[in-house]
Amino acid sequence: MQFRGRTEDADSPFLGGEFWKPGRKVAGKVIRTFETENGSCYVLEPVEPVTIGGEEFKEVSVGNLTGFRMALQAAGLESLRTGDLIHLECTGLKPTTKGSPRANFAIEVNRS
Repeated sequence: MQFRGRTEDADSPFLGGEFWKPGRKVAGKVIRTFETENGSCYVLEPVEPVTIGGEEFKEVSVGNLTGFRMALQAAGLESLRTGDLIHLECTGLKPTTKGSPRANFAIEVNRS
């Protein structure tokens, strides 16, 4: 049995702090997970393509933001799983001592 893959086939843009504004929402299915030095991240297949810089993407990554991790923990979860259906909404921005505001989120996870 042989397996092949390319980095480009797994690449998806991160929805970082600059993407999130109050009221911005993304809903989709977790299709992959991966680890970074900042923790677990998740690749989503959004219900509708996500526009970043005028370009539409059918896969995006989330997970390396403090507010995202906090919302996940508030929902009673430490992590997401492949196949989870999520709805994520930025509920506001909170000033921090580090200069860039923290995006706050409401998250809903449906797991089969």
